[in-house]
Amino acid sequence: MPWSDELNEPQAQAVAHAHGPLLVFAGAGSGKTRVITYRIANLVAEHRVAPYRILAVTFTNKAAGEMRARLARLVGEDIAKELWVGTFHATCARLLRRHGQAVGVPSNFVIYDAQDQRTVVARAIKELKLDDKRYPPRQLLAAIQKEKQEARGPDDMRGTGVGYMDDAIGRVFQRYEAALAAAGAVDFDDLIGKTRKLLLSDDEAAQKLKRRFDHVLVDEFQDTNLLQYELVRLLASGTRNLCVVGDDDQSIYRWRGADRRNILGFRRDYPDATVVKLEQNYRSTSNVVKAALAVIEPSADREPKELWTENEPGAPLEVIAVRDEHEEAAYVVQTLSGLREEGQDLRDTAVFYRVHAQSRVLEESLRAARIPYRIVGGMKFFERAEVKDALAYLRVVVNDKSDVDLLRIINVPARGIGQATLDRLSSFASSRGISVYEALSHADDAPDITGAPLKKLRAVRELLAALKKACAEKSPTDALIHVLDTTGYLVALQEDGSVEATSRLENLRELVGSVRDYEVEAVSAGEQATLEGFLERVTLRTDGDEETDGGSVTLMTV
Repeated sequence: MPWSDELNEPQAQAVAHAHGPLLVFAGAGSGKTRVITYRIANLVAEHRVAPYRILAVTFTNKAAGEMRARLARLVGEDIAKELWVGTFHATCARLLRRHGQAVGVPSNFVIYDAQDQRTVVARAIKELKLDDKRYPPRQLLAAIQKEKQEARGPDDMRGTGVGYMDDAIGRVFQRYEAALAAAGAVDFDDLIGKTRKLLLSDDEAAQKLKRRFDHVLVDEFQDTNLLQYELVRLLASGTRNLCVVGDDDQSIYRWRGADRRNILGFRRDYPDATVVKLEQNYRSTSNVVKAALAVIEPSADREPKELWTENEPGAPLEVIAVRDEHEEAAYVVQTLSGLREEGQDLRDTAVFYRVHAQSRVLEESLRAARIPYRIVGGMKFFERAEVKDALAYLRVVVNDKSDVDLLRIINVPARGIGQATLDRLSSFASSRGISVYEALSHADDAPDITGAPLKKLRAVRELLAALKKACAEKSPTDALIHVLDTTGYLVALQEDGSVEATSRLENLRELVGSVRDYEVEAVSAGEQATLEGFLERVTLRTDGDEETDGGSVTLMTV
């Protein structure tokens, strides 16, 4: 086997395994990414598996990018491009683009992010005349997401134990699903759920999908939820060549639906599975490995693993007792100041805390000591208002049934269309069972919309129709520039002239640069650059994809 001299014995065993289910317990720093990439390379080189018949699923775009880069070095760029490597959501989005119509998902669907979802829920609460103080949109959306992650819809949802809340969730859930269907939209949970529904159907596309991949590999398997696990089992059902790599000791995403029972129960579902344990740590010092093992070893329901390393002992771990958060912050600042005086780059340091609320005192102390820092989890680039506005325009251009996007930009920049007019337009659309975009064409029939408001709505309809026609013939970059120019968005910010407006203009210029980067990447990957592709990439971005600013301490929750 190639590369055998680069692998230890358990790694080589996992890489060489050719057929049937494989469970790899990979301790921290044990080389799990190496095992996955070398295993894929070995399947292609030694077992002549066609690269396009191999699916590798990761949890972040950053991890997928790193895996693709490693595979390109091992098997070459051309072969690596044929492999299916991506996140759960990106993989499902790709499959639904091709086969989603079998389960009622249009090929030009848009993906609603968390803010879009809250908007739809808030609108449903308003239409149902519910009190949003008693029924907070965030709380109802969280309940809807939980139901979806357990493969339940409005008609078969499980009660929360509070009768009045159950009823409200069910009614809002129904409105929410209807709104997404009418808009040709899906949310993140739908990407998994709709793909699962497709695979469980009798449709010919489902049968082809079950035979589509010869090998399915899953990274960070301990972080999968039940729906994701069922999905990969279905995709691998044709050959049973399912390889999962993870570590029950590193499961930290239960709050996000992850179920560590998946990895502990894998042998129940696949009693003939080969099990390999990677226990040698290459990353940490001996003291860190011993301390970690001492913390997790007493757990009664973990898979027994003996972590070890050949690395040096290194510095001892320190536990510091302090009186309060102020003394704690002072100690952190003192330590960081000492590191900086020793010439250490502060971007190599991180401070973790349980929740963001705990960062306030620490931030004040860092500012007072003139120590630069960045917070992971603050306002992200693609969540800024002007960026969301520009993306909403593009999404309406791609899919005019997306009411969330249309209602966001119908009066941006200001066109004198008031909230009362928008409420009447939305009510009219709901009464007719049509999208808001369609309602614009029939606004003359709306009994409560006349005079100047009606004229303004007609102008918006003409503007959007012209944008859709013009952008259909333009590259994604040119389409964005055309939208920003034609809508008057750039002019409005330029005329404002404030510091905030200047900052927003800089962000929009950065957005144009982001689209250009996407086009270059698409071309280099041999793919066509489309607005749909760019919007999908933006929506599927995760926190883990951002780089740390140079010279700054990183602050983040655990």
